[in-house]
Amino acid sequence: MGAGAVLTVNEAAALLPVSDPAARLWLRQRDLIRSLDGRPVVVWADVLDALRAGAEPAEAASPVRVVGLRRVRLDPL
Repeated sequence: MGAGAVLTVNEAAALLPVSDPAARLWLRQRDLIRSLDGRPVVVWADVLDALRAGAEPAEAASPVRVVGLRRVRLDPL
């Protein structure tokens, strides 16, 4: 694969050294996701340019907090 490779978003995310959700967010935030015939793609040269410019992909600061629901007794009518 060379710098001019055109990858799917999932392929590009898998190549970055962070979790896939963090990588996809990083790609989206830096407008590195393009459209090719209506499909989202990433040009790897753009990713390399962003990394050279100092835009490092980082893990998300904190995971999404799951809020539990109260238990409710379901008595028959």
